[in-house]
Amino acid sequence: MTKTASALLTLLLLAACDGASPRPEPSPSPTSTTGFDNSAAAQSIMQPEVIAASKPEPTPTPVAAPPTGATILFERGALLDDQARATLDELLAAPALPPQARWILRGSSDNDGENAANLRVSRRRAEAVRDYLIEKKVDPALVTVVALGAGRPIAPNVKLDGSDDPDGRRRNRRVDIEIVAPPATDPAEAPASEASPPEPLANAQG
Repeated sequence: MTKTASALLTLLLLAACDGASPRPEPSPSPTSTTGFDNSAAAQSIMQPEVIAASKPEPTPTPVAAPPTGATILFERGALLDDQARATLDELLAAPALPPQARWILRGSSDNDGENAANLRVSRRRAEAVRDYLIEKKVDPALVTVVALGAGRPIAPNVKLDGSDDPDGRRRNRRVDIEIVAPPATDPAEAPASEASPPEPLANAQG
């Protein structure tokens, strides 16, 4: 009887110990895929701004400036050499050359000879350039020829010791080309279309 009571007491003590031990807490379940994640929302809001800030700005395409002119040199007389024609061809082929640009050709000479002769040869030089431009389909109405003779030298015709300066004379035998772009057209200043005439009044019935 005593052994039985001892065994029962032992079983009761073991049961009491099992009941007193704490139960393990359940492990947290992973975040539901359908739940709202604040960190993900903040990342989605900031991401476009970060991308926009890090994206390099496109480099603007350079725009070629229209040609403004050139100088054609002459050895003697008024004949265009290969270099002169190449210079004119380069001007005519410029992508930014306005189709209605005006060409002002100012012919000059050195001071060798009489003024009247120098004036004539300076005109012939400017006319030689004009004829080449017209041959290349430039409208003759857009070309102006000016003869300056020896009146506008850009280099000395003689050196300081009084001797002749061949290089200076050659630089003075020239045609200065000035290309003038047409004025920009303002759409607001364009002539308004003529208004249609008013309809005639019907004859009054007497």
